[in-house]
Amino acid sequence: MFHLAFPKVPGLAIPGKLHDMAGEGLNAQLAQMAPLMKGIIDRLKPVVDQPIIRFPYNLPAAQSQVIAANTAGQRLPDSFFSHSLEWPFEVHGMKFSQDPQHSFRDWRVLVKDQTFNQDLMKTDAMVATLVEDNTGMWKLPFPWVVRPKGGGLTVTVTNLDINNSITVDVNFWGFLMIPRA
Repeated sequence: MFHLAFPKVPGLAIPGKLHDMAGEGLNAQLAQMAPLMKGIIDRLKPVVDQPIIRFPYNLPAAQSQVIAANTAGQRLPDSFFSHSLEWPFEVHGMKFSQDPQHSFRDWRVLVKDQTFNQDLMKTDAMVATLVEDNTGMWKLPFPWVVRPKGGGLTVTVTNLDINNSITVDVNFWGFLMIPRA
């Protein structure tokens, strides 16, 4: 059973009998609520007690790129997606541009980690097969962590339209992983 001791506050006097009644009643309530409160606290602990703070972050292309008609494997400049902050960037997805004159079926994309030369994808994929419900968003099946201070991603684009150039813009979204102080 819990024991509650009221602090001594100067100028505030609680009569002895009232103090005892409040203490016993409150102790009884706490004893009944303890299992419920323990369950709630145990469920919240993994959420609150994290060694890092996840701060929403975007890594957009510096500018849109025009990919010539029927061009295969054109690499966007590495400087567009280099991550120079001091915290790792946990990538959860990508947002692709929606060129009004083209659809997501007109181009393919391949993403690679610059630091480790590791593919995020086995082969280039048509953007239409990646995005969900024509939103332009692709949620990765698992988060990808980009190394801080010089890590980055390489994006290679193929234009499937044999007659027209296409304007491409890619934005990586996720969270900065900031260590808790």
